[in-house]
Amino acid sequence: MSNPRNAVSARDSHIWTLRVGFIMASALSAGLLVTIDNKQNDFNCHIPPDLSRGANIKPGELQAPNSYAFASNVWRSLNDWEHEGKVDYISNIKKYECYVTPTFFTWLKENAKQKEDAGELGRTRNLSMEDAYAEGMSTPMGNNVFAVTLTTRVHERIEALPIKDIIVRYPLRVVPDTRKCNAMGMSLDGFYAQPERTEVEHVQVEKK
Repeated sequence: MSNPRNAVSARDSHIWTLRVGFIMASALSAGLLVTIDNKQNDFNCHIPPDLSRGANIKPGELQAPNSYAFASNVWRSLNDWEHEGKVDYISNIKKYECYVTPTFFTWLKENAKQKEDAGELGRTRNLSMEDAYAEGMSTPMGNNVFAVTLTTRVHERIEALPIKDIIVRYPLRVVPDTRKCNAMGMSLDGFYAQPERTEVEHVQVEKK
């Protein structure tokens, strides 16, 4: 009688072990499914415009040409005052809040206040790029950060009167940005050096 009884006991023990194993495996599978479901399913991939030599692309990794194009578009948009800087500059800063870092956003608001106090916003402004993109205009600084140099011609007018026509080099820093409101995955983070004038043109105004 002992052998059949031991066999039944061993069978029941094995069945219990299988049940426990099944429960643990199910719990582990459920945990993995939840983890996978909570992981990010969408990735930003920055594709360089020139793929003639191929490219190794990692999700979230910025590219030099893309960083330059982004900095150029955002900086020109911030400084495009079609009607008057008193309205346009403030509006543009708010409009592009998600494409500059919080620190640079604070700087821009302070800069607008300083310009308003100095009487420098009662005018229109337009920035145009002086040079087409070339290698060296956007260089990596490490940690997926790029130093972008924009050489622009700044035109300013008060009504129909031209008051400024100068060339300014803006050294801007582009950093990764994962905020949900930022569809580009990068932001302007201010200047890595002081902007400088490279040429000054005296505007000639005809006297009537």
